[in-house]
Amino acid sequence: MIEVIRNDLFKLSQKMDLSLGCVILRKEQLSQENPYLDQVLVTNVSNDDTSSFSSPLNKVINDIDLYNSIDDGDIGMFNGRGSLRVLLSRKANHNTLLVTERCDNRCLFCSQPPKDRDDEWLLTQAAMAIAAFQGKEVVGISGGEPLLYRDTFLRFLDVLSEHAPSTPLHILTNGRAFSDPSFAKNIALRCQTQSLIFGVPLYSAVGAIHDQLVGAQGAFSETFKGLINAGNSGIPLELRFIPTMQNINNIASIVELAARCLSNLSQLSIMNLEPTGWAKKNWSDLYVEPESYVEDLQEAVYAAERACLPIYLFNYPLCHLSEKLRSYAVKSISDWKNYYPEECEGCLLRNDCTGFFTSSRGMYHQQARKFI
Repeated sequence: MIEVIRNDLFKLSQKMDLSLGCVILRKEQLSQENPYLDQVLVTNVSNDDTSSFSSPLNKVINDIDLYNSIDDGDIGMFNGRGSLRVLLSRKANHNTLLVTERCDNRCLFCSQPPKDRDDEWLLTQAAMAIAAFQGKEVVGISGGEPLLYRDTFLRFLDVLSEHAPSTPLHILTNGRAFSDPSFAKNIALRCQTQSLIFGVPLYSAVGAIHDQLVGAQGAFSETFKGLINAGNSGIPLELRFIPTMQNINNIASIVELAARCLSNLSQLSIMNLEPTGWAKKNWSDLYVEPESYVEDLQEAVYAAERACLPIYLFNYPLCHLSEKLRSYAVKSISDWKNYYPEECEGCLLRNDCTGFFTSSRGMYHQQARKFI
């Protein structure tokens, strides 16, 4: 039964290596055969022999730490090098799946530096993982650029429409694929029967600045055309913006541009830069302390409110924002990559604060200030 569904329904790629792919993690016992993924039993019996991590064909993993960190039915992925990563966790505050490492942009602050290799099989694994997980919370779909494999991505959505109809998806894309009206129309048709939203970054109202930040000449033209096509087709959109030294004066302009030219926007998201990937290499040329552009943020918020567009601030510790802006801040940093410095101990706002990126420790540390 497993092979029938894999071969007939999940034929998104002919290059998938199931021996290195996803599995369902069980804590009590292996249930009846699952139509999507193999299952592995995780026990809390101490065992110094870690050879059981080498392949999902070994049906039992003896590991106390893994046992204590997962829930029954979580999804893990073997990498073929003796280790396992939990991809979909019922304990996580947000789950995101990487479906490709390829991209047609080269963003100066890319958190997942692209690789030029065929990895279409990751969409297959993601489809089976989501179908096996059967969650009702939003799952993020990220890359690279998920829409590079256009026909395969459409089949990916069709498979999930049938096999995981209760799982909403948030797809992060540079939006350039939507510049093709036919592709935008095909996505819009699927939005009529699935809960989908596409997060698209636009880093400036000036094309040359956007192209510089994403490392691709002509990207602004394709992205903006794509945003217009997508919105006019009825595709739900989230518009994203990351403040940097290059575009810090463009925040309110982006809001004005969105309000005047774009449709079907569910929200605007302004996101504090994360020190990871290429952002670390370019940090001194990119990062701006939030305190230096609080007035620009305030102007953007007022512009969004005048246009009746919901606007949110992501990845900002509350102590880095003015009192007027704190109500717009989202507790957004995933629980597996955030931390609270010693200064946060006893802070009155800690429970409502996203904290700091773990990757900001050291030379990227941003000073915390406790509210008492």
